[in-house]
Amino acid sequence: MQRYVTAKPLPFFYVGKQVSNDRITRFKNQKHTLLSQALGKSDTRSIWYSKEHFVKLLEEIEFAGGDGVRISMGMYEEGHEFAGQLCLLFNSTRPETVGNTLIHSTVVLENEPDFAERSSLPREIIQFPGDGTTTDIRDFNLGSPCPPRCEDDGDGDDDGEGGDGGGN
Repeated sequence: MQRYVTAKPLPFFYVGKQVSNDRITRFKNQKHTLLSQALGKSDTRSIWYSKEHFVKLLEEIEFAGGDGVRISMGMYEEGHEFAGQLCLLFNSTRPETVGNTLIHSTVVLENEPDFAERSSLPREIIQFPGDGTTTDIRDFNLGSPCPPRCEDDGDGDDDGEGGDGGGN
């Protein structure tokens, strides 16, 4: 982690350790419990993404002329390693004016004019440290879900030290 000689202001999305812990606990004690009961096994509490994942996502947003990302909650399909569990799906968005309103339209790669060419090119494979997988995962949902891939002390916070305030 890079250290700065001079102080750097906190990011605009900083909410603090207590707010982060409260939100995580509220989810864990309410929604996570209900989801896990319905699923019959512990559902996803958190998902880890590598720095490289976000760098590639930012590159794709820029390439698409985008203005941001929409994160949708989804559920893994039957036959998947994490079948039935919550997953996050990242879609680039680009600005569009509808009437007098600016909206953030989802970029659907299949609808882009260069999709056929891009989809025929070989893709990079991103591996998680220690994962050992070599499959070409075909979406941005490359996170490592907890559970089952957890390294926490059971408090619902995967770093074992409480929230870092990075969420909103």
